Amino acid sequence: MVLYARDVMKAYTRTFSEKMNALEAAKVMMSDGVGFLIIVDGSGKPSGIVTEWDYLHKVVAEQREASSLKLSDIMTAGVIGVEGKTPTDQVTEIMFKHSIRRVPVFEQGKLVGVITSRDIIRIFREYMDNLSRIISRFSSL
Repeated sequence: MVLYARDVMKAYTRTFSEKMNALEAAKVMMSDGVGFLIIVDGSGKPSGIVTEWDYLHKVVAEQREASSLKLSDIMTAGVIGVEGKTPTDQVTEIMFKHSIRRVPVFEQGKLVGVITSRDIIRIFREYMDNLSRIISRFSSL
């Protein structure tokens, strides 16, 4: 059975303006329990992503004041995303190739969710558990 991006993604469709204050955005990340925000430009098109690493490297380490920054100041420009019908093996290849831990999932141009490295680990664990059960059944015959 092939799993697709839509099967393993976390349904998270919130997007944020490039002009949003970085401190307020950090509070959203905290309240939503996510380590990323998908950033959109004035026309609503995805233009970047902000992660907890962006805050660490571009705010904390540089001793900048988050309240004086916009998301456009700290975001990683460009969004590497996939369609909901993308097989998960291709998603993991994209994550590995681009050294990213989060991949937005789109359907008909709209954000429908995000796959994180944690989601990939979860499905791998489930796969291994199922495989172990199958092997156990056959070895007991």
